[in-house]
Amino acid sequence: MNMSYIKSSIQKLNGYISPPQKEYLAKLNQNESPFDVPQPIKDELAEKIRHTPWNRYPVNESPELMQKLADWHGVARNQIILGNGSNQLFQTLLTATISPGDNALYTPPTFSLYHLFMDIYQGKLLPVMHPPESEYPIDKVLDCIKTQQPRLIFLCSPNNPTGYEMSMDMVEAICAAAEGLVFFDEAYGEFSEQSAIPLLQRFDNLLVSRTFSKAFSLAGLRFGYFIGNELLIRELRKVNLPYNINLFTEMTALRLLDERKTMQRNIDYIKTEKKRLYMALQEINGLQATPSAANFILVKGPDDLDLFQALKDRGVLVRDVSSYPLLNGRQRITVGLQAQNNLLLKTLESIMQDYK
Repeated sequence: MNMSYIKSSIQKLNGYISPPQKEYLAKLNQNESPFDVPQPIKDELAEKIRHTPWNRYPVNESPELMQKLADWHGVARNQIILGNGSNQLFQTLLTATISPGDNALYTPPTFSLYHLFMDIYQGKLLPVMHPPESEYPIDKVLDCIKTQQPRLIFLCSPNNPTGYEMSMDMVEAICAAAEGLVFFDEAYGEFSEQSAIPLLQRFDNLLVSRTFSKAFSLAGLRFGYFIGNELLIRELRKVNLPYNINLFTEMTALRLLDERKTMQRNIDYIKTEKKRLYMALQEINGLQATPSAANFILVKGPDDLDLFQALKDRGVLVRDVSSYPLLNGRQRITVGLQAQNNLLLKTLESIMQDYK
């Protein structure tokens, strides 16, 4: 088939590849919350949506949802823009900012969509490598900002897939040095003890990304939002998809904002389990675990062992990130419920005993 009507830059891409799924005993591969939305809330929302007209468009950019988020974060309502997942808003951001040839700084290994979307928009990435278990290369980043003046700077903290957490002093230094826009991805921010959101009062070139897919158990309904300077958000709003938040997602997000104590209990549970899991992984001979500020842990096995396949064969799904730069042989393991984590540990112990 003649595909000449598709841009050559697109034909060269592989696109986003979702992790493989099969029947499993423990699903620890997509950084989802192990907690579903509580059944009474599901029942309440199901009843509400039954009595809501489906033939009418939702209110565009739900003012009520924007206001609730603004109140939570201590910002103005017009500093928030809503998206069908934070990834959809990331596409909106690049639509508004990147023309062919424009450059952006990032520190791989990090979230794969930064690279994919820059390729789609024919931008130029400026990589400053950040190996796992090493400090953030702040001096090299500041030097790149000074010499290359990137239009965009991608920061992810806690970083996916390494779990590294930047200090806010570093974020301040980057915002102060940058002439371009600093995009700060806080997809895992609820698991961290710090946030870049307070820095928005000082830096109008800072844009913070948040999602309900992780801590708020809402990966299946797709909801995210950006927080930034009002003038910046106004410009992004011009190219954002209209009616991008469906009625049910809006209802659910509003309801879960009233359940933040429940969400916090879940977060605390995951953080406690992560600490236990990390300590236990360190006790398994042949494995190397990386400290993480997110809801996952990066693990490396022996070079000649396909740890991903060995776990999958035993019904435990993890995310193989060995194709990322500097992450050869590493697996990203989501922190699950205690029983799932125990199964993971037992399975890893069995694999490593067989490996010997």
